Amino acid sequence: MYPVWQLILGGFAMLAGGVGLGVTLTYGLVFVAMLGGLAYAVGVTALAERKWIALPAFVLGIAAPFLLTSGTHSVVMQRVGHVETCAVVSADENPFVKHPSVEYVLACPSGEVELERDWNTRLRGREAEVLIGPAVRPMFADSTRWNLLAVTSVLGAMILLVPVARLVRKRQ
Repeated sequence: MYPVWQLILGGFAMLAGGVGLGVTLTYGLVFVAMLGGLAYAVGVTALAERKWIALPAFVLGIAAPFLLTSGTHSVVMQRVGHVETCAVVSADENPFVKHPSVEYVLACPSGEVELERDWNTRLRGREAEVLIGPAVRPMFADSTRWNLLAVTSVLGAMILLVPVARLVRKRQ
């Protein structure tokens, strides 16, 4: 197998692993997915041997981990999650940092949950609705909802860019 294909397939594997772990464990694993996206972009650019394809490849390679992690998490929670009404146990406010936020500890019927919100969208009451699902990180029920088409279109664009790069190389 050529190094170009190893970069592309390895990039996809790292992207899938980072997104999968980012949905279940923590958003910090988006970094692994971002490395996979960059490997994908380098592989596609090398496959095409044309400089103009680098821009769409790198845009997809860098944007995909963030879009796929948050979008996939939202879509999965809409499908498998259930809403629980939780009481706020404690709120740690951070208004004077670069990105002001509030860290909440919530007591839910299924157990204690820790979630964070931006300062501008902090909770106004002492209760919140939380989406809880098996093996997936919980999230506030009123958070932005993604649809499946938006999430899969990013992945579809990445997959379609590979044959385009191959066709561009053959046309030389």
